Amino acid sequence: MKKLTYSTIINKPRDFVFDKLTDKSIYPQWAKAWGDGMTYEGKWKKGGYMSYFDHSQGGTKVIFEDLKPNEYIRARHIAMVNPDNVEVELTDDMMKKWIGSLEEYYFKEEGSDITKFEIVMTVDEAFREMFDNAWPKALDYFKEVCESN
Repeated sequence: MKKLTYSTIINKPRDFVFDKLTDKSIYPQWAKAWGDGMTYEGKWKKGGYMSYFDHSQGGTKVIFEDLKPNEYIRARHIAMVNPDNVEVELTDDMMKKWIGSLEEYYFKEEGSDITKFEIVMTVDEAFREMFDNAWPKALDYFKEVCESN
């Protein structure tokens, strides 16, 4: 497993950035880095489950191992889901490599109304190229959404 780190500076306070991250209405605006029509279903709480998917290809399901509002989120990928958000059998090696991946979000105060938003992915090396392409785009989109509101 490799640790991949991505970050951006957002000119808004931590609570604002956290609220935008967990706002389902704006999620598609920045998650488009992974494809059009992204959505999620679930609860943003420690011990809660969340599925991130689109209605054409499906996606992934996580459990929030830790969630401290405005500070930290740790999500472990536990299943794949189909376009209807139903768990599917792991049928190929890439799916099997994905399960167990860890996604961590850090909200760090960098000054008055400035937040360093950092994502640390702990994943199989096979996913490095995908994340190296998608996360910088997603963070640019997310920063734009946050700073335009």
